[in-house]
Amino acid sequence: MKKARVTVFLVSIILMLQATSILAADDYVYKTATEYDYPPFSVTGSGEADGFSVELLKAVAEEVGITLSFKIDEWSVIKEELKNGQLDVLPLVGYTAERDQYYDFTVPYIVMYGNIFVRTDNTTIQSEDDLYGKQLIVMKGDNAAEYAERMNFTTDLIETATYQEAFELLSSGQYDAVLAQGLVGEKLISDLNIKNVHSVTQLDHDGVTRIKTRLSGFEQKFCFAVKDGDKELLSKLNEGLAIVSVNGTYNRLYEKWFPFIIDNTPSLGEVLTYAGLILIPVVILLLIGFILYSKKEVKNKTSQLQKANQELLSLEAHLRNQQKLGAIGTLASGVAHEINNPINGIMNYSQLILDENSNNSRLNEYANEILNESQRVTYIVKNLLNFSRQDKITDHEGDVAETLQKTLSLINAVIRHDQIELIMEIEENLPTLSCNCQELQQVLMNLITNAKDALNEKYPDADKNKIIRLTCRKFHENSISYIRVIVEDHGNGIKKEVQDKIFEPFFTTKGRDSGTGLGLYISYGIVKDHKGRLTFETEEGQYTRFILDLPI
Repeated sequence: MKKARVTVFLVSIILMLQATSILAADDYVYKTATEYDYPPFSVTGSGEADGFSVELLKAVAEEVGITLSFKIDEWSVIKEELKNGQLDVLPLVGYTAERDQYYDFTVPYIVMYGNIFVRTDNTTIQSEDDLYGKQLIVMKGDNAAEYAERMNFTTDLIETATYQEAFELLSSGQYDAVLAQGLVGEKLISDLNIKNVHSVTQLDHDGVTRIKTRLSGFEQKFCFAVKDGDKELLSKLNEGLAIVSVNGTYNRLYEKWFPFIIDNTPSLGEVLTYAGLILIPVVILLLIGFILYSKKEVKNKTSQLQKANQELLSLEAHLRNQQKLGAIGTLASGVAHEINNPINGIMNYSQLILDENSNNSRLNEYANEILNESQRVTYIVKNLLNFSRQDKITDHEGDVAETLQKTLSLINAVIRHDQIELIMEIEENLPTLSCNCQELQQVLMNLITNAKDALNEKYPDADKNKIIRLTCRKFHENSISYIRVIVEDHGNGIKKEVQDKIFEPFFTTKGRDSGTGLGLYISYGIVKDHKGRLTFETEEGQYTRFILDLPI
């Protein structure tokens, strides 16, 4: 109920500030369009707009409450219509400096690269340098066309209305090569069942592996594009991208439309498993026939092999998860920066209400709630920024005691509101550390916030004696000196069945609206980067004690 009141009050403030524009926008249908087949981003074979970028725009529109009207036309037509204001937004536009003069772009939601496609019997094109003077096919108005013209590869540039037409021309024996975004080319070759066209490859640095040749200047950062100056729609779209990236919609659409780029090459673990299934029975039979006394040894070796296979498979799953996390890093960083400005504005207005309405306890209560919720959003934004690791700051000499005091001043309002006492015991004359104080502060914020939430969960009544104890002292172990920080609460502790998961990304024991599951994962990574240790001690129903050791 408290969050509901905060939401209603916040909406009321926004309505008072922007009533006219919001009411006008409620009934507005935003005009958009997609080009003919540009799979898997735009798929229009059924006569309806579909594909990864189309579905992503629809999902974003639903999250921010705007209505869209789609049409299908040639890319060269719809990009001019957006430029002239006949359309409001396009779902699939590669960012370039030239286009930035006519459109405004959201944060990129995916980054892809251009490749060279030739017939299998063509050995004259082995790299980008071989494109000069050749007959090249591109889609009219596409990034590839702009790139080929910018590089001045040829005076004989063939432009087609769609990439399907381009690949059919190349397959039929006409012209020398197609320049296209790699995924689009691979998808069309698969969909059209073209057997005599492939992408150009080259040897990797190891001298053995062959990798696809990327066009050095053809990097496509795909964004939503709006007509120049439409900042209101741009802000809504960035907000929607933030939501779908966090709630799992982005990942679901990515897996739906890009299954063909998942690496299905058997891993080492799978190869060992298959080999084991074939060879182990044969080995066992041979051993039974010739060396009866070795049956026990065979059993032991088999068990060890199975354990090794399981470890390899677990490692593979972990690496795949890390790769997926990296794919949304750029999006998370851009979105987090977009959120910061409006949240700071809300916090400033809330403070003004508190300053000017000291006698209105009801209004002050609402303003306090807005301020607290805004601080929580700011905390989540900082988690996103640390998660993407785009804002890495150089380490320098830092005062741990001073960082602890700054952390306390930042979180003190929230703790005081929940009637929680923070007891600090800091040893005098602590040495300075070579560390990133801003990241260290983020770790402490995460640990103290978790302790606060644990206490509130165990003691929802405000009159309970709720205490967080924070200690900081020098500590020696194995001839190494550390600064040890302990954050302790007497909440419900951590259940045994989840204790091995708390440092994993996106794992949280909180409700859906109470946490991202990134705090402890990011904190663990920051401490590891500083060559330190983050561990915990807990007893279910009694207490939790997080222990942070930083080497001096």
